[in-house]
Amino acid sequence: MAEETITENKKPETAASADRQRKQEAPEENYNRFIEEHVLPYILPRREERYLNREPERPIYCAFYTADGPDTHAPEAVRGIILISHGFTETADKYFEVIYYFLKAGYHVCIPEHCGHGRSYRLVGEDLSLVYTDSWQRYVDDLSFIAKSAKSRWSQEPQLPLFLFAHSMGGGIGAALAAQEPQLFRRILLSSPMIRPCTGSVPWPAAKLIVNVMCRLGREKSYVIGQHGYNGKETFEECFATSRSRWAWYKAKTDAEPLYQTYAASYGWLREAIRLNRFLIKDAWKQITAPVLLIQAADENVVSKKQQELFVRKLDARLVRIPGAKHEIFRSDDKTVERYIQGCLKFYGSSESA
Repeated sequence: MAEETITENKKPETAASADRQRKQEAPEENYNRFIEEHVLPYILPRREERYLNREPERPIYCAFYTADGPDTHAPEAVRGIILISHGFTETADKYFEVIYYFLKAGYHVCIPEHCGHGRSYRLVGEDLSLVYTDSWQRYVDDLSFIAKSAKSRWSQEPQLPLFLFAHSMGGGIGAALAAQEPQLFRRILLSSPMIRPCTGSVPWPAAKLIVNVMCRLGREKSYVIGQHGYNGKETFEECFATSRSRWAWYKAKTDAEPLYQTYAASYGWLREAIRLNRFLIKDAWKQITAPVLLIQAADENVVSKKQQELFVRKLDARLVRIPGAKHEIFRSDDKTVERYIQGCLKFYGSSESA
C-alpha cells in the first residue's frame, strides 16, 4: 500500500487554465456568486437530464454533461467519461462544483441519483427523509446500467475510457461494481468511501445484532434508533464539510426542495451496508483489476478509516490522506479543494499503474 499526505500544491498540466481560473474566482469568498456566475452558466448548457429505467416504473434520474475538450490554449480531444457515484442522502446537484472542474479539464460527466435519493425511484412510501434498499446489489446493478448508458450516450467517441469518482456510500457501491465488472473502469477514485459506516457509540458487533433483530421483526423500513426525518436544523458545526459557504449553499437548496431532504437510515439500509462491507473486505478486493486511489479525510468520523486502510492494503493500492479535511473533502476550503481536484485529475490523466 502506497500512503501519502497531501501537503503541497503540485499542478497537473492538463488542468492548468482551470487552476488559474479557480484562483481568480476565489469561490469561498462569495460562493453563491461563484455558482451563479461561473459554474451554472458553464455546466447547465452542457447538461442533458434523463430518467432511465433498468426496471419497469422505477426511473433513475441521471444527468449527462458533455465536455468541449480541455480548457487550454491548445485544445485536445475529450479525455474520457467520469461517472460520479454520490454518497448517502446526497443528490446530483451537490456536485455542481466538482462537475464544473471535470468538464473544464476535458471530461464528459455522468451522475445518477441512487435509488431512494433525490429524483430517483424509492422503495418506501411517502417519507422522503428515509433511505431504504432491499439489497446493496440493487445499487450496484443500477450504477452498472447507468455506466453503460453513459458509454452509449457518447458512443460516437468509442475509445473514451470510463473513470469512476465515488464518494462515501457511492464509494462502496462503486468498488463493488468494479469488482463485479473488472473491465468497466480505466481508473477508480474512491473519496471517503464507505467500506464500512461508523455506528457511533454502538460497537460494530452490537450494531449488527440489533439490525438483524429489527429486520426480523419487520422493522427494516423504520428509522435506525436515534435518527429522524429532515427538520432543517443541522448547523455548520454538525456537518461533514469544513467550508461554511459551500455548506450553506447546498443547505439552502435542501431546505427549499423536499426531494433533496433524504436524511436518515432505515434498518434495512444498514443491514445492506453490513452485507456490502462483508463483500468488499472478503471478496471484492480479489476481483478489482483497475488502478485504485483512495482519498481519506484526516478528520473522518462518518465511515471507518481502519476499514478503508484494510481495503487499500488488500488491494495494494494507493491511499492519500488530506489533513484538516472532514468526510466531504470536496466541500473543504479553497486551497484544499484545489489540491484535491488536482490530485483527482492527475490520477485520471496518468498512464501509469496506481
